[in-house]
Amino acid sequence: MLLIYDRTPSYVPLKILSIEDGKPLKLFKHLLHRGKKIDFIEQFNEKLLVKQEDENLQILDVRSSELIEISIEKFMTPSAFIFLYENNLFLTFRNRTVAVWNFRGELVTSFEDHLLWHQDCSTNNIYITTDQDLIISYCKSDAAADDGTASSIGSINMSDIMTGKCIAKIAA
Repeated sequence: MLLIYDRTPSYVPLKILSIEDGKPLKLFKHLLHRGKKIDFIEQFNEKLLVKQEDENLQILDVRSSELIEISIEKFMTPSAFIFLYENNLFLTFRNRTVAVWNFRGELVTSFEDHLLWHQDCSTNNIYITTDQDLIISYCKSDAAADDGTASSIGSINMSDIMTGKCIAKIAA
């Protein structure tokens, strides 16, 4: 478990505790850019994801101290995450789009037909199968209404997480 303490101007104190007995496993200070807001700090197994406003995403391996950065041009702050423990990947959600990343900072998948209905979604309207191979969510429909305007009715889309291909769509 990750404990995040109040930041100082130049770092944030962090402590990782054993979930079995609560004993500290590691204490460290993660350096920050002065005067920049912290967008998020997330832990996924031994990986720590740190993103500050207008800065690169940092992926820190807390065991080896290896640091990988993803440029701000490639990775913009998402509105939500889902960690895929079986695949050692994570999903990001931003501006109705879904993307799959690995912990080497590489974009694994972007989806061909999976434009989410809600602008800044929460993950409570997204379903990931137990095998973590499919994502099912309510999406904007690419169908147009009779008068040529965009449809106000969406569809439930099922997409393959590893390929990004839409494999099924349920429309009204």
